[in-house]
Amino acid sequence: MSLIRCAKSLGLDTRALYQKLSAASLDAAAKEQGLLDLRQRLRTILPDIRDQYSLAMDEAEYVRYWECKMRSLHAFQVQMALEAIAHLGGSNLVLADIGDSCGNHATYIKALEPRVKRVISVNLDPVAVDKVKSKGGDALLARAEEMDLEGIAPDLFMTFEMVEHLTDPLRFLHRLATSGSSPWLLMSVPYVRQSRFGGRELDMDTALLPSAITAEEMHLFELSPKDWLRLARFSGFSPVLSRLYRQYPKKHFLAVTASLWARLDFEGFFAVLLKRDLSLANRYTAW
Repeated sequence: MSLIRCAKSLGLDTRALYQKLSAASLDAAAKEQGLLDLRQRLRTILPDIRDQYSLAMDEAEYVRYWECKMRSLHAFQVQMALEAIAHLGGSNLVLADIGDSCGNHATYIKALEPRVKRVISVNLDPVAVDKVKSKGGDALLARAEEMDLEGIAPDLFMTFEMVEHLTDPLRFLHRLATSGSSPWLLMSVPYVRQSRFGGRELDMDTALLPSAITAEEMHLFELSPKDWLRLARFSGFSPVLSRLYRQYPKKHFLAVTASLWARLDFEGFFAVLLKRDLSLANRYTAW
């Protein structure tokens, strides 16, 4: 009998049990992947991250699960950002975080990396832009696909779990490759083994969906790492370094949660540092 079925038979709160089990998996995974120290440093820099998403969080669920889930992912993303900055070198760096919802990553990075002078957040949601500005950050209200690339001249473009929300990620990446001031892009996306169109939201009955669906709430393209790299190469980029973050451990009894993560969330997240390379994109005649 599965843990969930066993819990139901005993009359236990299966949602709470699932979240506690998931949090334990995240802790074991963070330890195995060397993220625990950085995760704790991020807590010290920014103790409260309840504002990460637009929707309000239940306090008990935030403490039980969401804080651990978000913070572990943030540790992976920030680690990748620090690696990318080390790869670029230089000083007085300007970064652009495309799709930033509240300015948390900018706060982390500026606290950890003194070579970063400025982080510009870009979002099409005015609420997200206001959240960034309320923290003293720089923010631009714009669609990712239409942002002012001449006005924003960063040394590094970043986007964390954003491109899967776009209606046309191919043209977004191609525009960055051909018109962006920086040749560098750090991108992270949910990890799936098999590419698919749409997330689980599209399997719901239309009547159960909200009358207005925001970009934050809907995944359109969930691709495997292999297909994201193909898309990036066709758009005008080549990979320089990549990492896979798992939300479950491999050398721990909680490795059994891998299938649970795949079914109810994502097994993990894939990140890649890309550099402009138009050698293939320029051969395509229909841009």
